[in-house]
Amino acid sequence: MARRIPRLKKRAFVLFAVIIVIIATIAGFALHILPPVQNLGHYIEPKAAAASPPLMEKAAASLAQLMSPPLIADFANAPDSDYSPLTIRFLDLSRGTPSHWQWDFGDGMSSADQHPVHTYRQPGVYNATLTVTRNDGSRRVAGRDDVLDALSPAGEVVRLDTLHQGFVKKGSFVTFLSAGAGSFCAVDGAQRPLPAGSVAKLRVNTDDTGTMTVRQGNLLRFGFTDATLFVNGTQVAQGASGDCSLPSLRYFHADLTYSVTPAEGAIRQLVAGGTAIRAGADNSRILIRQDSADHNADLTLVTSPAFFEGLATNFTLSPAISANFDISAAEGEAPLNVTFSDRSSGSPESWAWDFGDGAHSSDQNPEHRYVSPGSYMVSLTVARGDQTDMKKFPNAIVALPARLRADFNASPLTGPLPLKVSFTDLSAGSPTQWSWGLFTNDTYFTGNGQMAVLHERNPVYTFTEPGTYSVWLAVGSIYGTSEVTKPRFITVTDPYRFPDTGLLIETGKKGVITKGSSVRFTVGDTPAMISVNGGYRDLPKGSLVLIEALRDQEGEIYMDKGQLLKFSFPDMAVFINGEMIGGGSIDSIFVPHPADFRTALTYYFPPESAYTRVVMNNYDVLGDLESAWIRVQNLGMDQNGNLRLTSSDNRTYLSGAANRTVHDWIVE
Repeated sequence: MARRIPRLKKRAFVLFAVIIVIIATIAGFALHILPPVQNLGHYIEPKAAAASPPLMEKAAASLAQLMSPPLIADFANAPDSDYSPLTIRFLDLSRGTPSHWQWDFGDGMSSADQHPVHTYRQPGVYNATLTVTRNDGSRRVAGRDDVLDALSPAGEVVRLDTLHQGFVKKGSFVTFLSAGAGSFCAVDGAQRPLPAGSVAKLRVNTDDTGTMTVRQGNLLRFGFTDATLFVNGTQVAQGASGDCSLPSLRYFHADLTYSVTPAEGAIRQLVAGGTAIRAGADNSRILIRQDSADHNADLTLVTSPAFFEGLATNFTLSPAISANFDISAAEGEAPLNVTFSDRSSGSPESWAWDFGDGAHSSDQNPEHRYVSPGSYMVSLTVARGDQTDMKKFPNAIVALPARLRADFNASPLTGPLPLKVSFTDLSAGSPTQWSWGLFTNDTYFTGNGQMAVLHERNPVYTFTEPGTYSVWLAVGSIYGTSEVTKPRFITVTDPYRFPDTGLLIETGKKGVITKGSSVRFTVGDTPAMISVNGGYRDLPKGSLVLIEALRDQEGEIYMDKGQLLKFSFPDMAVFINGEMIGGGSIDSIFVPHPADFRTALTYYFPPESAYTRVVMNNYDVLGDLESAWIRVQNLGMDQNGNLRLTSSDNRTYLSGAANRTVHDWIVE
C-alpha cells in the first residue's frame, strides 16, 4: 500500500492538469478579444476558423502554439528621390507578422512585394490600397488617398515664435527608412536600435506637448511623453520618447498637426514664405498642418513656449475660442429669472450652458428661472470646429429666500345686495398658506362682532348684509409670514337704489325689439348713407331721419362714440324729412355725425330658463336669476356715445343706457 500511494497522487495530478487544460482551451475559444483601435481606424476581424479537431487535440495544439498577435494593415508612401517625381516608394508598416502583401496602386497596376517602388505614367489622383494576409487566414486592408499629393496645397516655409503653449495632436507621426547602421531612438528610457533597411514609425498617442528636431535629413529628437515606436510593423516600445540618431535617413514623411492655443502672452513672430502674416496679435489660435516628404528640410517643433520652423502644407491663424458671459441678475429673491448673455470671442458655433441646478441649455443667450433658494455655479462651454473653451463662475447666482409681502385685490368693490366678490391673492414670495378676514367697519376697529375667515388662495364670498367691510389677509410659507389690512375696502348697498345711466345685459335668451320702437336724428354732416332692401341712398346734411319698427323683430344696433354704424333689422320703415322713402330690411347705415339723437326703443326677452347677467353702473343687479322677464324701455346711448345691441343665435348682448328697466325686480 505504501508503494501505491505515490502513483495515485501522480495520476490525480495528471488528471487535474488535463482538466485545467480543457477548461482553458474552452475559455480561449469562447472569448473574442479585440485589440485597441489604432490611429488608422481599422478593426480586427476574427481569425478564419479551421476544421474542428477533437477536444484533446485542440488542448494539445494550444499548449504547443502561442496565440497570434492582431493583424493590422498599415503603410507609408513617399517620393523616391532616386527616380522621377512620379515614382513612389511604398513602405509596409503592417503589424501582426503578415506573410503576403498585395498592393493596388490605383492606376490598374499591382504588386506583391513588401516594399514596392511604383512609377505612375502621368500626374493625377491615385488611391492606393494594401491587403495583407497571414498564414492563419487573417486578412486586413489599408488605404491611402491621393498618394501623389495632387490635391494637397504647395508647402511653405513657416516660422512661428510665441509665448503661447502649443501641442501636437494625437495620431501625429513620422515614418522613415533607416539606411545606415548604428541608428536608434530613445523610447521608454532605452535606446531602441533601428537596423539598416528597417522601416520605422514614431507616433504620438495623446494630445501632447514636446519637441521634435530634424536637421539635414537626420532625426535628432522626437521627445513626447507618450509615443509608440514600430519597426517593420512590430511595436518595439511605448512610453516617453527622446533623442534619436539617424545618420542616414531615407523616405522621411512627417504627418503632424501642431496647434497653438491662446494663453498669456502674444505672438511675437509668424512668417510664412518670408512674409509676416500677423505679428503681435494675441488671443489667436495657430494650426499648422505639416505633411512633408522632403527629408532634406529642417524642422524644429517646440510646444512650450511654442516655436515651429519648417515646411508646412497649410496653416491657419484664427480668432481663438474664449468663453465668457454676462448675467442680468446675480442675486435676488427666488423664484429668480436670469438672462444669460454670451460674450465669448472667436465666433463660437455651439454653446453648452450648465446652470448649476441640474438644468442645461444650448441656446446662445438663454433665460433660466431659479425656483429654489441657493447658490449656483454657472458654466459655459463654447466650441468652433475642434476648439473648445469653458468659463465657470462659482456662486454666480444667489437665489435668496423670497420675502413674503401680502397683497390682494377684489372685484367688485361696491354694489347692491347680494354682492358676490372675488378676491385675488397678489402676494409676493410664493406663499403656501392663506387666511382671509372680513370685518364690518365697526367690528374691525372695536374687535367685536362676527368675522368671516377664508383659507383659499383666491376665495369668492357673497355679502348678504349692507355695510362697509375691511379685509385682512395673512400669508405664510416655510420662510415666514406677512399680513396686510385694507380698511373700508368693500362697500355693500341696499339693492336697486342707483342711477341707471349704464346698462349691460348678457343672456342666452333671444330678445326682440318691439313694434313701434324708433330712433330719430338729424344728419349733422356728410357723407352719410342708408341702404334699404339693397338700394343705397345718401342722407343730405341737415335732413331729419326717422326709423321705425314695423313689427317685433331681432336685429343689431351698433353706435360707437356717437357714430351710427349699424342698424340692421329685417322690417323697418325709413322716413326722411317726414317722407317715407322705403320699408323692409336695412342692410347698412353710416351716420358719423347724428345730431339731436332720440330713441323710443323698447327691447324685451321672455322669462325663459337661461343664465342672465344684468349690470348697471358696474353693479350686478340680477345676480343668479335665470328666468327673469326683462323689458328695457327708451334704450339709448351711454355717456360716451356708445350703444350695442345683438339679438341672434339664442343670445342677447346689450350695452348702453336706459331710462327705466322693468323685470321681476323693480329697478328705479
